[in-house]
Amino acid sequence: MEWKAVMFTMKETEKGFTLLELLIALTLSAIVLTGVYTTLDALLNTKAITEKSYYNNSLLLSARKVIKPYILQMYKDSLNINKEGDNDTLSVRTNNSIKMEKAFPVVVKYYVENGYLIREESSDAHQYEWKIYLLPNVSDFKIQAHNGYRFTDDFDEMDTIIKVSFNVNEHSLVFIAGSGQLSKTTDYKGEKWN
Repeated sequence: MEWKAVMFTMKETEKGFTLLELLIALTLSAIVLTGVYTTLDALLNTKAITEKSYYNNSLLLSARKVIKPYILQMYKDSLNINKEGDNDTLSVRTNNSIKMEKAFPVVVKYYVENGYLIREESSDAHQYEWKIYLLPNVSDFKIQAHNGYRFTDDFDEMDTIIKVSFNVNEHSLVFIAGSGQLSKTTDYKGEKWN
């Protein structure tokens, strides 16, 4: 009995894929899926980073809007920074009363109480006091004054530039506010204000 090697060959009428064709298709599919996954992952990471950046910028702009104008228009020699406890207290004299619409000079004070950044304005001469809760979840409210060379925890009431830093929901915010042109020593009527 003779043994003949039998070779299986596909006839031209038979349809199908060879093992090599399947391996090539599998490899190309894996490469395409890896590319799609990488692109989707990068897109989701970019979205998360963009949202965090937008949140930080929104907080920073909000904080600057409620603090910076009053520092820019503070009366000469009116800066006071109290450094007791975990959070500092900032106070200045200005004509910029939010509630009284600049009707008379007020002392504006920023401080943290029960996790809220608070803006308080008062005038002893007019028996006026008003408090507004600005931002929740605030911690580490710190103020540094610029002494002409650098920012420092030591301040002088004649300092005109400050650095404000604090955390909101674990997001750090830092901005600089001030003016080199502080000459306001009188109210709008020209009367001396002490």
